[in-house]
Amino acid sequence: MNDSAQFRPPKFLGPSHTPTHRMRCAVHGFIRFSDPERKIIDHPLFRRLRHIRQLALTELIYPGATHSRFEHSLGVMEIATRIFDRLAAENGVEMESIFAGVDALNEDPMARARQVCRLAGLLHDLGHCCFSHAAEKVISHHADHESLTAMLLKEPAYLGQELDQLFFPGCADLTASLIKRQPNSPPQIQVLRDIVSGQVDADRSDYLLRDSLHCGVDYGRFDHLRLIECLTSWKDEDSGELVIGIKRDGIHSFEAMILARYQMNTQVYYHRLRRIYDYYLKEYFRTFDSTMFDTPDKILEWNDIKALNSLFVDAANPDAPGHLWAKRIVERQHHRDVFSLDEGDTSKGVKIAKRVSQRIQQKYPEVNFIEDLPDEPISIHKIARDNDREQQQIDFPILDRGKRTSLGDRSQIIKSLPPTFRIGYLFADVAQKELRDRIAAQCLVMRNEEM
Repeated sequence: MNDSAQFRPPKFLGPSHTPTHRMRCAVHGFIRFSDPERKIIDHPLFRRLRHIRQLALTELIYPGATHSRFEHSLGVMEIATRIFDRLAAENGVEMESIFAGVDALNEDPMARARQVCRLAGLLHDLGHCCFSHAAEKVISHHADHESLTAMLLKEPAYLGQELDQLFFPGCADLTASLIKRQPNSPPQIQVLRDIVSGQVDADRSDYLLRDSLHCGVDYGRFDHLRLIECLTSWKDEDSGELVIGIKRDGIHSFEAMILARYQMNTQVYYHRLRRIYDYYLKEYFRTFDSTMFDTPDKILEWNDIKALNSLFVDAANPDAPGHLWAKRIVERQHHRDVFSLDEGDTSKGVKIAKRVSQRIQQKYPEVNFIEDLPDEPISIHKIARDNDREQQQIDFPILDRGKRTSLGDRSQIIKSLPPTFRIGYLFADVAQKELRDRIAAQCLVMRNEEM
């Protein structure tokens, strides 16, 4: 199936695209890049990511979590390149044939496809607002960060013209389509999109490893080098697209990645204190005039440094509209959790929790409560399992001695681990531990009564 004997490693776009620069990375060692790539890395739009923290205010819980979207983006470029090169070594001839069918890639298909893959990894977070996901729904409520990123890459006034000039005509549109699927996007590039953001992708691999390192926890670590080494691809006979799968020897590394994602979500990303500070951030930015972030340029003017300065100024000014929220963040005066969902709760459990919330607030009208009970579950994976072939699930393939099977059928961990979980809390502004414990105990009694 794979004719690696005929494959020649992809050359660079030209002599100037040889990686002559390097930057040391805490996760991947040295990350190398070319002169044209350095021009993009030094561009003000990308430099801005140096001042956008990867995990917003998570440093208030995990003090080491001060790393930036800048270093993460470099790491995604590095892993995306390693995945591309691994797939090319396995199935380069077929990849070259498929990429040649894309107009923007037909001249030197492998070199161009590899370059676009690197750029998509590098630039995938370009449109993040200050504090990243924590404030996105308030600040960028009219569009998600992927849409803003795609616009920045395509528009000549931002990076569109520069990308096409530095690399090749059509590079900007193609890179944008890997980050945010565009109308009439060629199906042949789906494999590149999957490399950057799929089930075994560069984005997820890097943020799990990097966030785990900087938070000082082990939950996010897995053998990503082994996983990449076990990746393979083939052409789907029905769609004509390249499909990414793993060899049998990579099953345990893939399982470790899924477990890492589950544990990082439960222990870090949805930590109860992370949730309450995200809530404060959203409420703080809701006090801003609606015109503050009504254009892309206004969103891009803000980074975490400017936002933190605003928080400190408003925390010291009782007349500021966002004073109370800013003061809670700056002085770390947060609500405490008195009730939480179980991870296995269904929508019925959420309804019960909301009734408990209503009852306890009626019992303690003098206490300020904040309800954080999301209706939608959080995704752990999208791998279809036995009798679980829902439309949104993916039949992720395994190659075992030339035979293709499904990961969901082979992996005992995937079979046992549900694809989603729920985390939700009820917070109370109660400093006295005795009263807080009493409220928490009464919430449990109420929950049992409601079940």
